[in-house]
Amino acid sequence: MQNLNTNKLFSHSGFTLVEILLVMLITSVLVLGINAAYRQAHLLWSNTEAQRPAYDNARLVTETLRQELSSLYLPQTSEAERDSLFDLSSLPDGTVNLIFYSLTPSWKESVFSSRIAKVRYSFSRDKTTGENLLERAEQFCAGEKVIGQESSNVILKGLSDFKIWCAVSDSGSPADLWKQSYSSERTPPRAIKVLLKWPATKDTSEISFETSILVPCQTSLTL
Repeated sequence: MQNLNTNKLFSHSGFTLVEILLVMLITSVLVLGINAAYRQAHLLWSNTEAQRPAYDNARLVTETLRQELSSLYLPQTSEAERDSLFDLSSLPDGTVNLIFYSLTPSWKESVFSSRIAKVRYSFSRDKTTGENLLERAEQFCAGEKVIGQESSNVILKGLSDFKIWCAVSDSGSPADLWKQSYSSERTPPRAIKVLLKWPATKDTSEISFETSILVPCQTSLTL
């Protein structure tokens, strides 16, 4: 009788093979799910980090434009020169030129060393390398006269596209609100919209950055 009870006890003290296999299957599914989630999170983090330099550069350009346009200056000029006080031209080949006067140009210098300058942003293709270049140039002014030579710096390379639209104040319809070319005698646009694009690479997809910048100056300014 005692041996019979002992055998009965041992027959219920362990897991069956089916139960062990079921636990292993569930554990494998959980491990695979955690691994897939980790790989997805790591891929998302890698893509974000790969795109970070482009977004940092885009913010640097747009914030510099925002600062310069917040101190837009329209000097007194002759009738022949008035059209160039704020000028935006966009050519069919993709070349973009934006010209304006600012009281605080400070791409490299500190704010305290800023002075009136004629600022030019130019986006064009380098004929030697075929690479798209975004260039910023400035020429200092003494009072209402441009003096000295123009100094320029290439601030971005490798862009696939760079566009600027101006929001005109006398538009007759919403469809004509934004224009890619603008030249006004005495009145700047109400706002500008900037688009920067980078081509897709083996590590990242196409990067696009777009923002709008309000232009607070709406009247003729003189010192």
